[in-house]
Amino acid sequence: MMRVRTLLLGGLLAGGLLALPDAAIATDTTAAETTDEADSLYVVAGELYAQKKYSDAIPLFRRVVELDPRRGNAFALLGGALFQLGDYPQAIGAFERALELDEGIKLAYLGLVASNYLTQRIEDAQEWLARMVPILTGEEKARYLAMISAQFPDLDVPGI
Repeated sequence: MMRVRTLLLGGLLAGGLLALPDAAIATDTTAAETTDEADSLYVVAGELYAQKKYSDAIPLFRRVVELDPRRGNAFALLGGALFQLGDYPQAIGAFERALELDEGIKLAYLGLVASNYLTQRIEDAQEWLARMVPILTGEEKARYLAMISAQFPDLDVPGI
């Protein structure tokens, strides 16, 4: 179990998902304040996540997505924190929402593979793996697929 959690954290850090996207240009003071609050909370929540303080990060990520429901990385990190605490069903929902917003978030794919696998939904885990493979680059593909193959023996990992 700890190796799976290390996989997700490693994928997060390797993918640079803590980097903030450019803030949207606000047209009024209220929108600007909302964006500033979401940005500030996102940074603090990301720092807590990196420090493995998942239960502290979760309410902050929830507030971020409440303020800015289009922030895919915040949903992915919320899912990662929920996953780390063993709340796989809620993690799945957050990861799926992240991918609805941005199909390139690798942490969300990894989280969906792991969460579905650990809740005995092997076919769903296999489907998410198949959807993840095309977005991986050369070195990532080799590294991620080797980790997935080692941690999830019931999955058919392409190229392994």
